[in-house]
Amino acid sequence: MQLTQLATLTALIMTVSAAVPGVRNLRIRDQSEDLVELVSRSSCSNKGKLKRPTKFADQGCVPEKSRGFLSSHNCANKGGTAYLCVQGGRSFCISGKSKVKSANYENGECFL
Repeated sequence: MQLTQLATLTALIMTVSAAVPGVRNLRIRDQSEDLVELVSRSSCSNKGKLKRPTKFADQGCVPEKSRGFLSSHNCANKGGTAYLCVQGGRSFCISGKSKVKSANYENGECFL
């Protein structure tokens, strides 16, 4: 009985949304754009560990102090004080334990 009701309700919703031009496409596009924005904000795309000192050395992102790849909150919990993240081909270093912990990034490089 419940399966029949669910099928009827689904058919009714699809009929109503099809009757209003552009509603279904608009909702799908908005949700996917929100998802892309959320994922791109929270996920780093580092390809490998930092190998030599860079412009971020003064912020604490120094190769000799690397703890490997961690989420930013795990980095701070394990004593990390700097976090290197690459997004869209641009890299940035977050320094300060509280800033690293609250950054909410994944897959970046942690530094002591």
